[in-house]
Amino acid sequence: MAQIAARVERKLMTHVARKYPMPMHKIMQKRLEYPTESMLQRRKNEKRLFQVLSQLPHWGIGRIITTCQWADNSLFTYWRITRVHVDHNTEEYEYGIAWGIQTVDGRSKGYEEEIPDMNEHLWRLIPKYKEDYYLNYQPKTEEIKEIPLYIPTPPLLHQMMKAEKEKQGSEDANKDFLVRLLINRGRTNLARQRLDDGSLV
Repeated sequence: MAQIAARVERKLMTHVARKYPMPMHKIMQKRLEYPTESMLQRRKNEKRLFQVLSQLPHWGIGRIITTCQWADNSLFTYWRITRVHVDHNTEEYEYGIAWGIQTVDGRSKGYEEEIPDMNEHLWRLIPKYKEDYYLNYQPKTEEIKEIPLYIPTPPLLHQMMKAEKEKQGSEDANKDFLVRLLINRGRTNLARQRLDDGSLV
């Protein structure tokens, strides 16, 4: 078991070294940043992710964090910390890389990914007494809308297709031309289309 853990840790460290050849605190120092008024205001109230995690036991693994944009809009969007890699070259351990499972508007993605903008002044820790409020939130189920599978072609395209069919001498020149309607499907878009055999997709 220890050998498997060591192998996973080596793979993780080689991934980190490949993706971030310089320590995180040096990357942040090299960045030319011209702070705006909103950024300066944010720095007074918000912290970098590792400024929050360094104050917690076990680097906050298992705790829930959110950003100032999400917290102000009450969108129930947050990260649950699963893994942490700290840059030990800094005195107060304020830089590093963290992974977590993101929940967007009450719907968990269900897989671990690297947390973006870790070194920006955005982050807030959700207190333990508020965690149940976030975790027990049930997102509203929106009703499924049925969208037609085919729609009539726009007038200009219809005339162009009609002229082309007349040129070819086809008998289909006077029929109505239809276009297949493509929709984006996902968690937020619950639209469905009925196929020719009557089944909903």
